[in-house]
Amino acid sequence: MAQSFEGIWKGTSLCQIKNSPCHDEIVVYHISKDSTGKSYEVIANKVVNGKEEYMGTIPFTYDDKQKIFISVDSARNARWEFKMTGSVMKGTLMYKGDLFRIIEVKKEN
Repeated sequence: MAQSFEGIWKGTSLCQIKNSPCHDEIVVYHISKDSTGKSYEVIANKVVNGKEEYMGTIPFTYDDKQKIFISVDSARNARWEFKMTGSVMKGTLMYKGDLFRIIEVKKEN
């Protein structure tokens, strides 16, 4: 049984491609099950001047075999992957085959 991803997660998203438009960010992810109940919807925000700014909504699924929370966007050649340990999720964003971001978020109560 998958652990509960639903809720609000906050932490850091650190850019791994230096000299790019990418910036280190404080992120807030609002995670809920989608209408099918089999997948998840992640509303991804970044914190700017103390306020959340919407960046996008990303569909995720949980791979029970690999124990990872994953989203693959073939059109953009992007792959998000997270592993959860207790109330912490650590993950990566691979973009065009390169490690683009390292993300660590903690579940808010």
